[in-house]
Amino acid sequence: MDIYHYIIILAMEKEKLKKLIEEGYSLNKISKEIGKSLTTIRYWAKKYDLKSNHKNSELKVYGSHRFCPRCKNHQVIENFYARRGKLNSSVYCKKCTSNQILERTRKLKQQMVEYKGGNCVRCGYDKYMGALEFHHLDPTKKDYTLAHLKVTNFHDKIKNELDKCILVCANCHREIHNELLVAPEGIEPPLNL
Repeated sequence: MDIYHYIIILAMEKEKLKKLIEEGYSLNKISKEIGKSLTTIRYWAKKYDLKSNHKNSELKVYGSHRFCPRCKNHQVIENFYARRGKLNSSVYCKKCTSNQILERTRKLKQQMVEYKGGNCVRCGYDKYMGALEFHHLDPTKKDYTLAHLKVTNFHDKIKNELDKCILVCANCHREIHNELLVAPEGIEPPLNL
């Protein structure tokens, strides 16, 4: 096969490549979709003076659609958050990002609840994790509020703060704060009112 035929076989249609780039596909994704090597895609993108939005810092937005690898859907660009100074540059769509944050937060809360025994120290409630809360025994020693944590991994800083708390259900926590129950110094039996 002579070089002329080889070039024709490798040549990409400019309009097809341009369309995929405008739709927000990365060069890597285009290479997988078309079945040609990434080097070939880069060559033709450079030859046609087409720049992928994924690497071009001058372009602040991607194409009109993006692919979310979590839900495996192509979505309009408005369904992605802005990150790292670029508009709509989040890897995952807004819905998947929210779901991922929720999953991480629930996992962290589960680890914290398990660390403190898994049930209310006053009444023994353990049916729903969302109804369990952490009460600081001495508010003056409180470094931060555990419910407002922005971290997603369970580490020593969290354990140190949990050691200053007791695990109580929402009802017992409200009663403690309204002085209907006396906050225990340690773990003591519930008061009979």
